[in-house]
Amino acid sequence: MRATHRPRPKRAVAAAAIGVLTAFVMSAPATADVVQGTVKPATAKVAIKNAAGEQVAEVGGGAFQLRLPAGKFTAECAPPSQKKVAFFSLAQPTSVNIDCS
Repeated sequence: MRATHRPRPKRAVAAAAIGVLTAFVMSAPATADVVQGTVKPATAKVAIKNAAGEQVAEVGGGAFQLRLPAGKFTAECAPPSQKKVAFFSLAQPTSVNIDCS
C-alpha cells in the first residue's frame, strides 16, 4: 500500500496560527504600562483603591510610578485633607497628579 502526502495549504496553516494567537492575546489580563504622577505636598499619604473599594497601593508625597490592572481607581488623601481623585488605568501610560493640600 502506498500512502500519498498532500501538503496543507499555507492559508489554512496561517489562519490556524492567527486563531491561536488571537485566543492567547484575548485571554491575557490587561495591565497598564505605568501609572505615574506626583503627590503634593511632600508630607501627604495617598491610598489607591480599586472600583470595589479595596486598597491596592499607597504612595507618599513626591513622584510615583505604579503598575495597575486596567480599570477605575480612586486616589484618597489621608486625613486631614480627605480629597479624592478618580482616574482610569488604561493599557497605555497614564498620568495622575494628586494635590492633597
